[in-house]
Amino acid sequence: CHNYKLRNIPKPKEELFELVEPYRHKNKPDCIVPFSGGRDSSYGLHLIVNELKMTPITYTYDWGMVTDLGRRNISRMCAKLGVENITVAADISKKRQNIAKNLKAWLKSPHLGMISILTAGDKHFFQHVETVKKQTGISLNLWGINPLEVTHFKAGFLGVKPDFEEKRVYMPGLYNQLNYQFLRFKAMLQSPGYFNSSLWDTLSGEYYRSFAEKKDYYHIFDYWQWDEKIIDETLRQYDWELAPDTNTTWRIGDGTAAFYNYIYYTVAGFTEHDTFRSNQIREGQITREEALELVKDENRPRYQNIRWYLDTLNMDFSAVIKVINAIPKLYSMDE
Repeated sequence: CHNYKLRNIPKPKEELFELVEPYRHKNKPDCIVPFSGGRDSSYGLHLIVNELKMTPITYTYDWGMVTDLGRRNISRMCAKLGVENITVAADISKKRQNIAKNLKAWLKSPHLGMISILTAGDKHFFQHVETVKKQTGISLNLWGINPLEVTHFKAGFLGVKPDFEEKRVYMPGLYNQLNYQFLRFKAMLQSPGYFNSSLWDTLSGEYYRSFAEKKDYYHIFDYWQWDEKIIDETLRQYDWELAPDTNTTWRIGDGTAAFYNYIYYTVAGFTEHDTFRSNQIREGQITREEALELVKDENRPRYQNIRWYLDTLNMDFSAVIKVINAIPKLYSMDE
């Protein structure tokens, strides 16, 4: 906490208006908005249409783990804002088979640093931003990524030291990525099942995320304050749908989040909700007492979502949960 540097300090909005001015077109789309239908991208879309006065086309990458709730919120936001949505669908059956192969390998040698391989299949999201830009002839893309969504612990469990100076949510840089891949390869040797037909899909996706050149893009929350209360109030105006099994508005349309957070909570005693709320405390947005109350609710297992995830992968729910619950804990219950 003493070394924390504030991340949620937006630059003047006028700068963004100046940056997007050359891209504007009258009466036709002038920017691409990568859009998951989640809380932050939905609010980002609201700002792009109503504040920036741009005419976006949204782009969604369906890799087989977008829930029905996520799809409904995509449709709801696009319909109410009068925005076209382009969905690029992967070979969903193959993507799900890849996840199942890696989950089976993980269950044979559980390792908290290897959980991220279960979400590796969504990284082609970054590749197809460029596909959509070429198809539409639109070069500008605007992202709505929460600046407090920083989870150093996920790679930390693999042995990657946190870079607290890093300004982006994802780790860039050749050295960082090569170090990450080396440490992950060492962990994969503990369970040979990781060396399966999904490996190319994983590595190519990470190339597009971390190495491929990205041009003509800006982050909305570099220029607009990220304020959870304002975001939630705004989304209520769109009848944005909430999940029935949690009160949080974060990652509720993501079919993977409840499962991996269950693993982190069961084994390590905390989740990405704890790191997010910790960052809010450091930013002065909420008190420690408020954060503790929130994570008490947010860390409750989301049975419906976990069940959907494992059923979708044709995995036996009871068998998987039994393995997870048997993993030695990283904390003591004696205190």
